[in-house]
Formats: sequence, C-alpha cells, structure tokens
Amino acid sequence: MLRQRITDFQAQKELLPQPYTKSSSQQYHYKIFDPSAERPLKIVDQRLYDRAAKDGFPPGFFRETYFDRVTFYCIPDHTDFNFSRFSCCTFAVCRIKEATFDGAALSSSEFHSCAMQYVTFFQASIAHTHFHDSTLQNVSFQKAWMKSCHTVDCDLENISFLHTTLDGCSFGRVNAHGTSNLHTATITQGGATNEEVEQNRKAIFSALRPGKEKQRVPPAKGRDGR
Repeated sequence: MLRQRITDFQAQKELLPQPYTKSSSQQYHYKIFDPSAERPLKIVDQRLYDRAAKDGFPPGFFRETYFDRVTFYCIPDHTDFNFSRFSCCTFAVCRIKEATFDGAALSSSEFHSCAMQYVTFFQASIAHTHFHDSTLQNVSFQKAWMKSCHTVDCDLENISFLHTTLDGCSFGRVNAHGTSNLHTATITQGGATNEEVEQNRKAIFSALRPGKEKQRVPPAKGRDGR
C-alpha cells in the first residue's frame, strides 16, 4: 500500500507542468450554504468535485462556493476561487496557476506539494492553513489576514506581503528570494509577550530574507496590542 501511494504521488507530481484543460457546459444542482446571506454559497463536496474533475468543470464552479473536506488534485489555470470558503480542504500535488482567492476564507486546510504561480489572496482570511513541500512563485497575500499558518519546506520566490496580517505564523526551512513589502505587514501573536512577538518577527524576517527591508522592521505588538 505504501509503495502504491509513493508511485501515485510521483505520477501526480510529474503532471504538474501540464495544465488541466477539460471544460464542460453542464451545470449542477447545488445545495446552498446559508441561503439568507448577502452572498450565498453553493456547496461542493468530494463526490461532486470528483464528478466535475472527470467530466470537466463548468463555468463558475469554483467561485462563491463552500468546499467542505475536499481534496483538490486538478485545477484549471486561471481559476476564480473568489469569495469561496474552504473548510478542512487539501490541495494535494496541484498545479495552481494564475488563480485568484480574493476575498476567500480558508480554515484548517493545507497546500501540499503544490506548484503555485501568479496566485493572489487579496483580502483573504486564512486560518490554521499550512503550506508544505510546495513552490510559490509570484504569489500575493496583499491585505490578507493569516492566523496560525505555517510554511515549511517550501521554495518562495517573489512573494508579496503588502499590508498582510501575520498572527502567530511561522516559516521554517524555506528557500526565499525576492520577498517584498514585508515591512508593511502587521506581525503579531495573540496572547504573547512583546518579547515573544519580537522574536517571532525576527525569525520571519530572517527566514524570508527581504533584504533592505530588514532595516524597517515596525515595533512589536504584545497581548495588549501596543
């Protein structure tokens, strides 16, 4: 079983350079999550995602959608995930190119062994969501709120943290180049002392290597927000 999993993983990883090109005009009947909300979301579970991946994704499939415990393994280029919600989801060995997660909310999810290029998380809410063994190139977290997110064993190239909030986040064993706008980010840690927050800030700047921006590290904020 372990050997088969390794074989499947390697086969999936070899497909990363190839875009997923299937499409379909078929529309599905969706259940609606919180229909009384200002922006109601259609619900997609693993069964419906698998069906669409096999037949081709219809227009609007990924936008304003509530994904519950879905494992993503193929995503078309230029996918619009805007204003969608992801609960306990996994992006496993995925090619994610020129996708937008603007205004999206991700919780208790992960990006594992993914190739991400030109992806935006503008004003996204990202909580307890981790990135590991992945490549992120030209990814923007502008004005995103990130809570307890950990990035480990990743290659990070040209990542923007313009006015990003990093609350209790960490970066370990990352190979980072071209990090930008880190000096504009709010780096804090709920419940921590000023000293602990400052140590975490220094660790983040050291890991992401923003170069001259190290000279402009903003003052630390502790549990009282000062």
